[in-house]
Amino acid sequence: EQRRVDLLEQAGFEWNGKKTLNDKIWDTMFALLLQFKVKNGHCNMSNDHMEGGKNLGGWSVTQRSKKRKNTLDQKRVDLLEQVGFKWCEWDEMFELLLQFKTKNGHCNVPHKHVEQGKRLGHWVNTQRSKKRKNMLEQR
Repeated sequence: EQRRVDLLEQAGFEWNGKKTLNDKIWDTMFALLLQFKVKNGHCNMSNDHMEGGKNLGGWSVTQRSKKRKNTLDQKRVDLLEQVGFKWCEWDEMFELLLQFKTKNGHCNVPHKHVEQGKRLGHWVNTQRSKKRKNMLEQR
């Protein structure tokens, strides 16, 4: 039975027959996220990024906040994870650092360097400073 439920839900089946306005808005924003990923190959964007006239960056911040507070529906968490959405800013910045290294062959990011709207150079310097002070978090 669960397999059939999963298949119906993956197809967009609505158990109560119609979606709420919030569901429709979420679906629209998720579609914009997919559009962004197709164009850019990732889900990393600045917090104020606009896509299709909508504040996709702000929506992404809200999704992270809801997940931290355990108020984001697990199905939405799963969908976001399936497309490579990063929950933690550190993970997102580390991914940008890896992309920088692939392009440039090193991790010596200039202090003022911005990558995909994010201050990667500042983040790299912060990581070095935290390491010197033994304040780099273990995860």
